[in-house]
Amino acid sequence: MNKQKLKYSLLIFTFIFTLIFINISINTTTLFINNLKQNTLHLAAEIPGEIQWVNNSGFGSQDFWFMESEGDVTDVDGKISGNQANFKIIGEYWTFSNISGTPSASDWTPTKKPGDSIYPDLFEINQYGCNASHEYWESSTPNIYGVMGNQTRNRPSVLWRRIITMPHDMSDYSITSAQISALFNGTANTNVETPLDNLTGTNPTAAEYDHVTFYVLLSDIEQEDRNEVARYIPRNLGFGDLPAGDNSPSDGVENSIGNTYMTPVPKEVLKFYLSKVLDFDNYNFTIFLGIDIDVEDNYGEADRDTYYSLLIKSCNLTFQYEKNINRFTSISWKQNCDKISDLSEYPVIVQNATLNFNYKIEQLWNTSLSPNSEIRVLINNNKHTEPIKLSTATTSLQEAKVGGFDVSNLITDDVNLSLQVYLADDFVLDQNITIAIDDVSLDISYIIIEPDEPIEKGPDWSWLVYTLTAGIIGIITVFSFYQIHFKYPPLVRKIRKLKKGVKKGKIKKSILVNKREDIIKHNFNKSKNILVLESTQDDQVEKIEKISNNKEEQL
Repeated sequence: MNKQKLKYSLLIFTFIFTLIFINISINTTTLFINNLKQNTLHLAAEIPGEIQWVNNSGFGSQDFWFMESEGDVTDVDGKISGNQANFKIIGEYWTFSNISGTPSASDWTPTKKPGDSIYPDLFEINQYGCNASHEYWESSTPNIYGVMGNQTRNRPSVLWRRIITMPHDMSDYSITSAQISALFNGTANTNVETPLDNLTGTNPTAAEYDHVTFYVLLSDIEQEDRNEVARYIPRNLGFGDLPAGDNSPSDGVENSIGNTYMTPVPKEVLKFYLSKVLDFDNYNFTIFLGIDIDVEDNYGEADRDTYYSLLIKSCNLTFQYEKNINRFTSISWKQNCDKISDLSEYPVIVQNATLNFNYKIEQLWNTSLSPNSEIRVLINNNKHTEPIKLSTATTSLQEAKVGGFDVSNLITDDVNLSLQVYLADDFVLDQNITIAIDDVSLDISYIIIEPDEPIEKGPDWSWLVYTLTAGIIGIITVFSFYQIHFKYPPLVRKIRKLKKGVKKGKIKKSILVNKREDIIKHNFNKSKNILVLESTQDDQVEKIEKISNNKEEQL
């Protein structure tokens, strides 16, 4: 039994050792082959070349080029035409003059001042303009306009309102100049007390005297921020001495002020107010024409102050505005060129790359508007260090740089070119300005590292290694099965199998065998031609068993 276990252990050890040996041999062979390949020197050739890398460099069509803009895209535009790429900076100039001439009732709406204000006795828009009439009368009888006398009606006022809608979004424009004019006239009775009058009667007093204010207001659309842009106070309207008791209109005479222009605010202030009300609403603002009447009770007796006509005859508001150009706005013509690696399947080394182009401007650049705006060169989104100021551009094509720009350090395998007009300042522009470029070139010199003889792959002997390995494993497997199983006769194998089954407690199917004596006798007769039996049958059996045992030991 111990001999059998030793035999099995030896076979298993031999099998495992053989597998380990084969695996080590394969790995060692592979490492040797790879090392041999890596340390083999191959001669290589350096093939120089030079090429113009930009496609459609003369802008004969739109092909290969595309435009991009950043920032306020309404400030710029681009187009390829006339064999050149154009960068257009969009400027605009507009004049507003919708408020002019004699006011019309269809445009202007009467309204009160904020607060507890009262209207004059009469107010209207007639063929002459916006008119108001009023008589302050302290008596309890009607005045000349049929309104009952009332001491509280000493400060009436009236406004005519008009809402203006602009044709443009004013957030994108700046008002560059503005003018306003408003014409008025008036007629009053000399019963009005003015600073030039000699007051008589009982306890005459005068703080501000009787007066009228003509004015123009600008307001936001909500009418919350009101700004006076023109006014006039005719202090001497109604000038003429009249005794306190003789204050009936029939006692006095008419006194007038002819057509007179209101006094406007300075133009810069007017621009500021216009911009301010349009900041609230970029399209709409409100304008008012106003008349304020302010009369005093100047006597102990009943006072009477008569204004026959207070007329705003015309109003003209004109202003100019230009387009805002916003800082950091840019427009670019771009091309995604071929890759450097497209030149060859072998390594390519770029030795030098030089970019150049021609450029011009439609009209000379106003440096005072934007001193920092420039043309930029970008490759792979990396900016070159030498921009071109727009102030250097002329109206004729000129070379961007004599000898071109060295852009070698910006070249990678990708070559994505961008020529950009960059607006670096906030400014206003009243007309379009076009910058044009042409004849864009990117000259690249390079070396291709190419082997003199293409490296061919050697024969693949791996199939032989695997075949031999499989053969050895097969031989070992067959040998192992023979030693363990097949070297025994079939009957012995069955008996051994039966013994194993019995030892393991498994139920096995019964088998039919010859008697032991018959088997021994049969094997003995095969070994000996003649067998002489000199003993009894029991002695013969005993001898035959000894011979059979000797046979088993030999096997």
